[in-house]
Amino acid sequence: MGTDEHVTTRPAAPAWLPAAVLVAALVVGVLVVQLAHSWVEAFSVSPVGLVTGAALIAPRWWRLPVVVGGGLVVAATLTSVDAQDSTVLGMALSAVLQAATGVLLLGRTRHGGRAALRTQRDLGHWLAAGLVGPLLGVAALAGVLVADDREPALSTLALLLVAAVLSQLLLVLLFLDLGGSPRPASDPERAAQWGAVLASTVTVFSLQTDVAWAFVVVPLLTWGALRLRLREMVLQLLGLSTTVLALAAIGIGPFGLAHTGDAVVEATQLLLFLLSGVLLVVPYALVAQQLRERSAEAHRERELVGRIMASATRTAIIGTDRAGRITLFNVGAETLLGYTAEEMLGRSPEVLVPRAELQSQADAAGAAPQFVRVARALSKQTSEPRDWRLRRKSGEVRTHSLTITPMSDEKGATVGYVCTSEDVTSRVQRQDALLTALLTEREAVQRLEQADRMKDALVSTVSHELRTPLTSILGYATMLADGDFGDLPAPVGQTMERILNNGERLRSLVEDLLVLSRVNAGALELDARPTDVRDVVRSAYDVVTPSLQRRELDVRLDLPEDAAVVDGDAGMLERVVLNLLTNAVKFTPDGGRVDVSVRLEPDEVVLEVSDTGMGIPVEEQDQLFTQFFRSSIAKREAVQGTGLGLSIARAIVDQHGGVIGATSEPGTGSTFLVVLPRLAAPVPNAEPGARVDTVRPVDALGTRG
Repeated sequence: MGTDEHVTTRPAAPAWLPAAVLVAALVVGVLVVQLAHSWVEAFSVSPVGLVTGAALIAPRWWRLPVVVGGGLVVAATLTSVDAQDSTVLGMALSAVLQAATGVLLLGRTRHGGRAALRTQRDLGHWLAAGLVGPLLGVAALAGVLVADDREPALSTLALLLVAAVLSQLLLVLLFLDLGGSPRPASDPERAAQWGAVLASTVTVFSLQTDVAWAFVVVPLLTWGALRLRLREMVLQLLGLSTTVLALAAIGIGPFGLAHTGDAVVEATQLLLFLLSGVLLVVPYALVAQQLRERSAEAHRERELVGRIMASATRTAIIGTDRAGRITLFNVGAETLLGYTAEEMLGRSPEVLVPRAELQSQADAAGAAPQFVRVARALSKQTSEPRDWRLRRKSGEVRTHSLTITPMSDEKGATVGYVCTSEDVTSRVQRQDALLTALLTEREAVQRLEQADRMKDALVSTVSHELRTPLTSILGYATMLADGDFGDLPAPVGQTMERILNNGERLRSLVEDLLVLSRVNAGALELDARPTDVRDVVRSAYDVVTPSLQRRELDVRLDLPEDAAVVDGDAGMLERVVLNLLTNAVKFTPDGGRVDVSVRLEPDEVVLEVSDTGMGIPVEEQDQLFTQFFRSSIAKREAVQGTGLGLSIARAIVDQHGGVIGATSEPGTGSTFLVVLPRLAAPVPNAEPGARVDTVRPVDALGTRG
């Protein structure tokens, strides 16, 4: 999304408010440390984000004292329980570094004098502040403890880092200008969403102990993110986090810290769950809010255009698309020509022009007697009005002073035409209104086209913003699952496996969306060089091999002895092969067969991937390479997938100057062919190839054919 917006200057916060926030942080901090069993547990739920918030709302000359005061508040809370001096110093220094980093990064997002979260740029600063500050703070704490001959465990530092990130990302939102937008949800819908979140939170986190139940609340939060204002969603996240943390502290719910097992691991799981909710809800709520703001603006402009068009009752304004189909037929056109808009939409303006008149205008313009060709020729020659003889619905032919104006996009390409006409006697009187209507209509059309481009830009931006925190979350989750922080109880291990599996699916979706955004933007770049397709196939096969360990499939590779050299990007081509191969494995039941072969033609390299799987209905095969398409068989059999792989594969093959196609029969299987231009020169330093008729990763894959 763009960052342009109407900036409204908001009154500064009262001078006493930062001090009040620090007092609140002190009160909450003392309460937490008094109830906690250790300084680690205290810091994991300590509201250090309030210190950053207090500094953000303080006047410029008071920010440094507020940051230092926040460090003193943290020190005072730990002193109240006789914590060791190194612990007090490290915690205070950590809070100061986090607050200072937050002020420096979020200070760049000020709109009207107040730090804000209203644009995609603001979102990036918010994420950076929530990650960089905690990293610096935890590193400083670890340094102080090591200097005091106290070596903290990695699992403890990981817990403190996740807790600090959650506190900085969530609590700071209370002090940011979150903007506003037209409320899309009705009061009953808002009440229903709030009630559903409240009911599910109370039920799941007080009556259930299975972690899987915790994810019941996620779709409800997503519902709210799409339908409610961002500020409302921040309040829901804060309420949910407070409730879950309070219940967990007394051993209630699926994340109860009183359950058996490693307390640090359990606390880390709990905080990762809450952090995932924040990272999911806030970006989507922001995107939805921006779209509502753009939609409201577009609606106001379209309303203005409509009123202008309706006021031009004696001027005919006819808009067409690039193919010459009528898309706009105003009230003036209805009055002057006798047709209604419903009768003319989708038809050609040639209905209004007698054949002899169209031929005459075509001869004068030097074009074929078709409206689109005449319009294109006239629009290039002159913008002056010309007299046309137009026929009313009654058959009466009248002379109009007609102007044809092309509509262009931001690249200068013609996207349609606007035809305006008047009776000759009223031409002068209506000229001013005519020009105003033309300019306003052109801007409205460009804004509607811009909204479509924004949709692709939003997918790319959100995917980029999610990739870094998602990678961090998966990294820590992998460390937990691998036992880097200690052995996990069996239920926790199973839960971590589900988290990792679904996280990897989400990461794969993000990567697909990033590639798709480059494809849609025409920015898919290739690192083309002589590449042996045999090596690409082997590399893709090695990636798929681990997934074959639990399958009973007969998988065969058939590669030629001679090099199959193309001028291509090895990484992109591997993505194509990997998509086709994983699809074949995924849609072929156990006991079936998958064949991957490469053959050489005089000027081409042909890659073929065939299987004996489910197949694709004939009537759906023409949609195979459409974005987000999934066959009815895949939906019925609940086979996982996004419907993006084949569309991306086609774009990559097209970029290489090749073609891709498929044949399939339900219940028999599918065959995909990729044909690429062949290079005569061999790949430098390429090893000589060898034909391999049958390849197996493990003996358990099935009987060799």
